[in-house]
Amino acid sequence: MTCPDGEPFVSCAPELVREVRALAVAGHERFEREVWAVLPEASVPGFSPAPSYHNERHIAAVCDALDEVVQAMEAGSDPFGLARDARRWAEATGEPTPGPGDLGTALGVAFACHDLGNIAASSRISLHEGGLGLEHARYYDSSALYTTPAVEIRSAAIAHALLLARGGECGRIPALARLVEHLVLQTVFHFEKVTDEAPFWTPMQVVDMIGSYFFLSVPRHEAIAGLFAEMRVQRPGTIPVLPFLTSLEERFERLVVDPGARRDVLAIFEGNAFGRTRESVFDVPERFSGMGRPMPYEDAIVALLSPG
Repeated sequence: MTCPDGEPFVSCAPELVREVRALAVAGHERFEREVWAVLPEASVPGFSPAPSYHNERHIAAVCDALDEVVQAMEAGSDPFGLARDARRWAEATGEPTPGPGDLGTALGVAFACHDLGNIAASSRISLHEGGLGLEHARYYDSSALYTTPAVEIRSAAIAHALLLARGGECGRIPALARLVEHLVLQTVFHFEKVTDEAPFWTPMQVVDMIGSYFFLSVPRHEAIAGLFAEMRVQRPGTIPVLPFLTSLEERFERLVVDPGARRDVLAIFEGNAFGRTRESVFDVPERFSGMGRPMPYEDAIVALLSPG
């Protein structure tokens, strides 16, 4: 369906999302290898390699979580209200209403690219035999430290550039680029914020910052240690461990208020290949119960990475 003021979507080849995902994952792997692994400030004594969060593992996990969400939507389960948000976005922008296939493409490209701005100093890209070329940032640039979405704006611009470079006719349709850019900007990190009227804000937040832990190839504690490591390099200081661990389940319940929708979302996330359940992801081991006060980043990282 289209709006009279909007230019219709053009169906994209199914391979587009897979190609963009592969380019993005390889781009994160390259940054990890060429920048983060050799950055002296990133090292944590006693642990190698240096932990990180905005890496290829997170991108793969987010994309895998999204795949399950899209498959559930196609099967008739849409606890996030993606179809409703597609209509809301079209009404708000005057763009065509994306159908399920168009929406799946936009979501897939957006999630694959949503953290490329964290490893790039600009939105300029190049494509060559080695894959995606970026102007590398000096370290993982964590948007958790900013009040403005500069990191996500870069990610959105990189996603648009990849659409133009690899999307063919569909990638040149303005509506798709605008939707992808909008989706990427809904991943801006807010520790306390749990509501927003923008279409797709809730699913982008939930899949990125909660669902990804279900599909991650490493334990959640290791991922949080990586986030702390990135933040430490940018702004050394202290951090409390306990709030980051307990906040995940609290945030999920505040983001997805309806208990029935929460059950449906968890059923989707628990379809991960690692057997992760609500209990295993949200669990906070007793050894962290006394870590509610800020401590030096390095101590927090060591505590998270040490065996239980």
